[in-house]
Amino acid sequence: MSGLRPGGAELTRQLLANVQLQPGDSVLDLGCGKGESLSLLRKEYHCCPTGLEPNPEHRAAAEAANPGIPVLEGRAESLPFPEQSFQLVLAECVLSLCEPVETALSEIKRVLLPGGTLLLSDVYARKQPLSGGCGMLRQLYSLPQLESFLQQAGFSIRKTENANAELLQMLGQLILEKGPDEAYACLGLDACALKQAGPGYILITAEAI
Repeated sequence: MSGLRPGGAELTRQLLANVQLQPGDSVLDLGCGKGESLSLLRKEYHCCPTGLEPNPEHRAAAEAANPGIPVLEGRAESLPFPEQSFQLVLAECVLSLCEPVETALSEIKRVLLPGGTLLLSDVYARKQPLSGGCGMLRQLYSLPQLESFLQQAGFSIRKTENANAELLQMLGQLILEKGPDEAYACLGLDACALKQAGPGYILITAEAI
């Protein structure tokens, strides 16, 4: 398991169902990993996706799996695209890894067309927010914090959906595959910190205004 992606393609489809994608729509898959959602966007939605991925191994895998789809090196905090380049930005398990998150959201807003959509899925703290971690769960904001960041960046939140069950299933699978010690090391939290944070998973549909 190379990254945090609860629910896999089915949860991505649930998120994409919140917009009316048209063939040829320009979509940025932010932090595209090994390119699973890029494939989905092209094959099922007939979009024109672009991937952005900082990890060179993941980027190479995404390029190999999706010939003809641009996959660029970069991070959300400094997007290598002109203003108003995309109708949709898909950010799965990305925002919680950005520092500072305000800069990342400002950049996302910059590259979206007016009225464009940000589809966001990420972990959050249902209990106590956490910061300063070093693994998959290095930063856990509360839902009010996430909503405030989005609004301050110029987004209007259209819909939120809870996907806590998918996160719990993925965490259980991680522990089974790696054992408790290695799993907690990957997450960047021990069992006590995990309990204090009470991580959940949220899907957010937001419009650039």
